[in-house]
Amino acid sequence: MTTQTNHVRRNYIALTLDFIAFSIGFTFYDPFVLVPTFVQELTGSELMVGVMSALRVLAITLPQAWAASVLVARPRKKPLLAWSSIGGRLPVLFLALATLLWAGNAPWAVVAVLTLAVASFFTSEGLNSISWPDLVGKVIPAHIRGRFLGLGQLLSSLGALGAGYAVRLILSEQGPAYPLNWTIIFGLGFVGLILSVVAILFVREEPGKTTDTTVSVRRSIAGMAQCLREDARLRRAVLAQLAMGLAASTFPFFIIRAGQLLSQDGEITGTFLMIQNVGGILAALICGYLIDRTGSRIAVRVSTSMQCLALSAAIAANYFLVPQVLYGVAFLLLGFVVGSSWWTFSAYLLEIASDEQRPTYLAAYGILTSSPVFLGSLAVGSVFARVQPEALFAVALSVSLVGLSIAWSMAPGR
Repeated sequence: MTTQTNHVRRNYIALTLDFIAFSIGFTFYDPFVLVPTFVQELTGSELMVGVMSALRVLAITLPQAWAASVLVARPRKKPLLAWSSIGGRLPVLFLALATLLWAGNAPWAVVAVLTLAVASFFTSEGLNSISWPDLVGKVIPAHIRGRFLGLGQLLSSLGALGAGYAVRLILSEQGPAYPLNWTIIFGLGFVGLILSVVAILFVREEPGKTTDTTVSVRRSIAGMAQCLREDARLRRAVLAQLAMGLAASTFPFFIIRAGQLLSQDGEITGTFLMIQNVGGILAALICGYLIDRTGSRIAVRVSTSMQCLALSAAIAANYFLVPQVLYGVAFLLLGFVVGSSWWTFSAYLLEIASDEQRPTYLAAYGILTSSPVFLGSLAVGSVFARVQPEALFAVALSVSLVGLSIAWSMAPGR
């Protein structure tokens, strides 16, 4: 596979617009704030919050080995990205319609459609977590890649900040009544996500090397095992993110606990969503600069440090007289983590992998770091109502500190 050098400006613009539209749409479908809030309002069950979080992780994980085998065998990356995005995002529209029609008198029917929407969307994102960075690695030159990721994250976070303000208005007492408020939120999410697909279609990709390799999940898994055996840098990155991801199983419960301590007011949800997006803006500015100037390793260290601080703030909120301020800090730092963790680690993998190894490295990383989080999400959801939430956050902090220590020992990527 060769690095594409033509159409750089066109692809830079198209992928930046994709970045922005996706982030705006995703804000209306946020798995850490909005989906848990909606599930809690719809069912009153913390276990269902955990189930949806676990389903998200499982759906992301399962297709990655197949995606890697497809991308190794095919000369183009864009077709898989485009078709999986279309298939994964249409059910969000069905969710908006189901919420309007059934949320009042048949909430479990809405839960069924939500389950389908979450499974479809995050299966698509599991595929895209391999195909999107692989496409970026192909069509965006390495010397401007950090700038592209940082600018994309910055602009998308600004757009998401506006979307968060819209959520705050929609869920306020002056906004539309339930369930029309959630119908509008999911409908706007669908619009943003589909506009992202439109932007992807404008990417101009030249075919890479044509290989005789057939699509084989077994061969893909064997390739991952070989890469893990041969590259200590990949093993250390996997271990670091495995710990951080396992601790992140508690993130969807930040908004549940904040509601218990503060208020179930929809404006609080929108406010925390906006604060979270400010954290994403800071992540873009800081981590984009670090990746360009020093490489991705330092950016990974900063992102993992912010996760430890976010959990610390959530723990402290229950023991001090300013829980609203401390949860504001927690969501700011959570936004930094969500806005930096995936792409800083992905940037590190792009630095250490060759063109031919890139899909395999991304898949090995994604599968190994996501699989245990599935069980972690179920576990947190099942015990959240039975134990002090801060005790769960403290366990997550301990695991995050292990991940932080591993991240600080990672070798330079370039």
